[in-house]
Amino acid sequence: MDRELVLAGLTVTTIGASLLMTGFWPQRIDPSISARQWERASWRTVWVPLVPAVLVVSVLVGWAIVEPAESDEHLPSSVFVVSGLFVALWSRAAIRAMASLNTRDPDVAGTVGLWRTRTVISDALVTALDAEALTAARAHEAAHVRHRDPLRIWLAQVVTDLQWPWPAAHDRFERWRHALELARDEEARLSGVDGADLAAAILVAARLQTSCARGAALIESQHGLEERIGRLLAPVPTEDLSSKMSRHTVALVSIALLGVLSGVRFGEWLVQTVVKWLP
Repeated sequence: MDRELVLAGLTVTTIGASLLMTGFWPQRIDPSISARQWERASWRTVWVPLVPAVLVVSVLVGWAIVEPAESDEHLPSSVFVVSGLFVALWSRAAIRAMASLNTRDPDVAGTVGLWRTRTVISDALVTALDAEALTAARAHEAAHVRHRDPLRIWLAQVVTDLQWPWPAAHDRFERWRHALELARDEEARLSGVDGADLAAAILVAARLQTSCARGAALIESQHGLEERIGRLLAPVPTEDLSSKMSRHTVALVSIALLGVLSGVRFGEWLVQTVVKWLP
């Protein structure tokens, strides 16, 4: 059988199976004093279920590097049936991702734009806030712009949809969205904004907001609003988080390289074993 066909069938089947096995895992991160630290930890829980898929793909890539164009393996028809089901599931995620690009801007305040990120603040909010509270709201949205949060939200939603129908995946996404707003509040305060001014802006925005919209809105939902105000009125943490993200990136790259090397060395045995036990 053609090597590319075997690779495609096994890739789709194994990635789909790994997402189903890891997507239900109800990872929970205890709230920390630093909202920025909490946001980063929650962000990782959104992506951790994809690590086994990265490993699987790396092993198959390593196998394909040394496998001749015509492979000895013959995939059973069940692989193509299962692959079709996973492709249909992923097509749903793609449709939802495209649909999310066409929704309207936030009706009060928010940050939108995947590539050209911009801040949107309604005239009603500008009129309702005093100068200090308006400056605080803009500082919060500026933090979203710096981190390109609309793009991050969009990618996280795609990853969550790939793990459908597990509710744990949606819960991880929602917990991260909540931590994200707390982290941007904290970052705005570190830039010099008074927490009470930002709390006032958030309360006014909550009163004016009528619906949820795309992008990183100043008010994502009423859920956790009391906790958010409480954090804004408490002393702001100042932990240094600069080195943690790079360590996780190095770890992920190392896993991928280890998978490729394993595929080169043991890929033939692994593929034959998988094909042998497929129904």
